[in-house]
Amino acid sequence: MPLIERIRTGQVLTGSFVHRPGEAAVATEWWEHSCVAFTDFGWWQVRSRRGGGTVTPGRVLVGAAEAEHECRHPGGLDDRVLCVIYLGDPDPGPAVLVRQSPALRRARRALTAALRLPGPDRDEVDALCLAMLELCRDAPGRSGSPSARSGGLVTRLRREAAARYTEPEFSLVAEAAAVGMSTTRLVHLFQDVTGLTPHRYLLGLRTTHAARLLAETAAPVTEICFASGFGSMTRFHAAFRAAFGMTPTGYRLRYAGSGEAALSV
Repeated sequence: MPLIERIRTGQVLTGSFVHRPGEAAVATEWWEHSCVAFTDFGWWQVRSRRGGGTVTPGRVLVGAAEAEHECRHPGGLDDRVLCVIYLGDPDPGPAVLVRQSPALRRARRALTAALRLPGPDRDEVDALCLAMLELCRDAPGRSGSPSARSGGLVTRLRREAAARYTEPEFSLVAEAAAVGMSTTRLVHLFQDVTGLTPHRYLLGLRTTHAARLLAETAAPVTEICFASGFGSMTRFHAAFRAAFGMTPTGYRLRYAGSGEAALSV
């Protein structure tokens, strides 16, 4: 999974990881530098000498330099990751996974906004990235993994969503209700396992699919809207802008044929 580089400064390298077709679902990698990785969408598992667990949008990975990491994707290769690599290899702290606190979330959004500028301020990028690492080091303890039972229930619903998200009428709430699960319990389980609400998770599947079609095909935007599971152009535009910070047409103009992918907001 190659890094799509966004900016390199004297202290950090930032970029995004997006899987390519045919990649293995299990890989053992040697990480040369310390890093902090935010999963924009999807989930995966990591294991190293410092521990391991499940990486989700609600859990931030803090990787150590000069260490081997086993990465597994049992749910599929649909995750998107924003990564900050620290070239000076500062101490990453004791925890491999930390919960994404409000402060970390704000820092991540500020970094994304800075990276979207035509000429990012390198000093600002350095400051934000170093602040992120400090927040990770100060996080209160290791992030726990969801229970096996919770994971199993959500895995069943995720498989159903992966098979049917292009159907506009598909609803995770309705699927959960059909097996006797309340909306409240569904939301709690989904957030526990994926870091996202069911609604946001489903929108993530649909907007990711739409982004891929916009970048890789010449299909009309209206056709892509309905092929991605959106019932109306209004909802499609709102969801896409919320996910990528630009309109579908703007995304196509910027990324069509480039092999790159936008950072989620």
